[in-house]
Amino acid sequence: MSRRADSGFTILEAVIALAVVGLAGVAALEAVGGELRASARAAEAYTLAALAQDRLAAVAVVAPTAISPIPDSLGRGTFPAPFERYDWTASTEPVRNERELYAVTITIRGDGREYTVNTQLYRPVPTGVLR
Repeated sequence: MSRRADSGFTILEAVIALAVVGLAGVAALEAVGGELRASARAAEAYTLAALAQDRLAAVAVVAPTAISPIPDSLGRGTFPAPFERYDWTASTEPVRNERELYAVTITIRGDGREYTVNTQLYRPVPTGVLR
């Protein structure tokens, strides 16, 4: 073989190298896109969870004598700015065979997503004043 044939790349080798680099670049861009989508979903889920906790706190301060059925003002509504695109529904019902224990369901909806919290809330009725 001549010295000239041993030096440099052939066109076929260059095309194969470009294809490998191109595939690696596409895979890297796909991974970055997936991370961006996951980040947006996580931010939305965090917002929904925080709004649900806010509504649960509002239900928790209702007087024990007025918790079931829940007042209409706490049963459904929308949030103020900057969360006006979200709405909520809340419901309470007594747990069977348990005194002063209520099943609470809070559902937050917005941007095509829904987040629901189900929990139980113990609300004893005060029987007297401690001095």
